[in-house]
Amino acid sequence: MINNAELIYKINTIIDYLKDNNGYDYKLYNQLCPGHGEPDSNIVEYAKDVLNIIHELINIVDNK
Repeated sequence: MINNAELIYKINTIIDYLKDNNGYDYKLYNQLCPGHGEPDSNIVEYAKDVLNIIHELINIVDNK
């Protein structure tokens, strides 16, 4: 079984590391096919999105 608290802790640790090590400067596209132009996101935002998705999945499982 997955330990939810451990998973959330580890992702938060990764987010903190990225914040402290120029993660905001590591630019990414928020879309699969960005077309032309500049990146509109960064690796810290991506990691936070993953954390939010995990929270949602945990809530779905807990509410079954």
